[in-house]
Amino acid sequence: MKTATVWQDCGFGITCIDTGLFRDGLAACYLLRSGDEVALIDTGPRNSVPRILQTIADHGLTPDQVRWVMPTHVHLDHAGGAGALLAEFPNADMLVHERGARHMIEPAKLQAGSLAVYGEKRYKAAFGELVAADADRVISVVEGDEFCVGTRRLQILDTPGHARHHYVVWDAESNGLFTGDTFGVSYPELNTGRQPFIFPPTTPVQFDPQAWHASLDRLLTLPVERVFLTHFGMHEQPQSLAQQLHEQIDRYVNLARQVVAGKSRSDWSADELHPVLSAKLMQNSLDELAARRCPQPPALIRQALAGDMDLNAQGLVDWLFKSSPT
Repeated sequence: MKTATVWQDCGFGITCIDTGLFRDGLAACYLLRSGDEVALIDTGPRNSVPRILQTIADHGLTPDQVRWVMPTHVHLDHAGGAGALLAEFPNADMLVHERGARHMIEPAKLQAGSLAVYGEKRYKAAFGELVAADADRVISVVEGDEFCVGTRRLQILDTPGHARHHYVVWDAESNGLFTGDTFGVSYPELNTGRQPFIFPPTTPVQFDPQAWHASLDRLLTLPVERVFLTHFGMHEQPQSLAQQLHEQIDRYVNLARQVVAGKSRSDWSADELHPVLSAKLMQNSLDELAARRCPQPPALIRQALAGDMDLNAQGLVDWLFKSSPT
């Protein structure tokens, strides 16, 4: 991939960097500049480090200008490269949710969990070995913490729902939110119909629909005009997107409950539920995109969403077992 297609200027001193995870247009991180200082919000996996370093150079910046590395949560598509990048940025510290900081300092458990989800071959191709972060350079953050990049003030917002170790970054200068996974997934190639298509990433293992609804409602109390999604890019009209995401969270919950309706808890098995639910989620996506008159053919849609629907089904099955009585 040529450097020119790796990053895109979003205005407001913000650059969207395609991390190249699995395919183009799937996952991003954001370079935010104010004066002579830079923050990197999300990092992609370790395999994305060369792209990020090249983008910094393309902007006439140097690694020692990076002040903060800010993974919104510790899932590897957002934080897998954080330790390796910290080693490249001599003046940077890492800001991590208080529930996730230990995983950046001692990442063995995090890597093992991701291997279990993705499988060894797919994991190695996409993510690479994790690098432990220097504990002295890791700062645990909580709701309301504020940090400056140059003259720009960023605020940390605790946003459980996708994961309990998730925060969103509020940037008043752009009236923008850097949302990680809290504001859902919306791929550019599927947003060519009458309306954007957005869905919740219910990946294992901390999906909490009530908390997610509350997080979305709370974010919209801010004067937000745009959201910067890790999956993928800058989107405006966030109120409309949030309403669709609320609806899709409820739809996912209802689909999950349908697959176990009339069955006793002892009759369930993950191996049985997962493929059925994955197929229902894919059909839901196809139906939603058809309603929006998305011109992409079903085969392309299935290819684009296969990995997401597989992981979403895994997370919903895990939620069913945790939330249902024995």
